[in-house]
This record gives sequence, C-alpha cells and structure tokens, in this order.
Amino acid sequence: MPPWIEHAAEVRKKLKDRGFKPADRVQICEKCEEYAEEAWSLKGGQGMGGRDLVYCMNCGRSRSWRGQGSARAVEETFDLMAFLGLRA
Repeated sequence: MPPWIEHAAEVRKKLKDRGFKPADRVQICEKCEEYAEEAWSLKGGQGMGGRDLVYCMNCGRSRSWRGQGSARAVEETFDLMAFLGLRA
C-alpha cells in the first residue's frame, strides 16, 4: 500500500503539529482524477509568506508553494513524506 494512503491520519496529524491548517475542501486531483486532493496552509511570521501544500491522498501527488506575490516559488515534485519525516 502506498505510504500516503497507509499513513493518511498520521500525515494529517503531522501537518497540524507543524501548524498547517486545512485550506480548502477536497478537490479533484489532476493526475488520478479522484476527489482526494487536500490543501493545507501555513502562515509565515506576522502573516506574511508561509507555505501552502496540496497533496492527493489517492495517488500521492504533492506540490508546495512558498513565499508570496511574484516571489512565490512552486515545488511541483514535493516529497511530503520526507518533509514530515514519515518514511515507510
């Protein structure tokens, strides 16, 4: 079983422990076309910057955005499991 499915509750717990909050309702994943993509947001210091994460609980596709405005950088192949320290 893929680690993102096997550890779904732990992934959500780790995100909450790091200060992330659910940002939106579950969306359709562009890769697997299932309603399984979750968005999480973390505000930076003084409400500026931060990080947004989107990941699919079905296929594991993960993306991350940091910063704000035109300086906002996207990491298209973001390793969420490594970021959270959840290696199977």
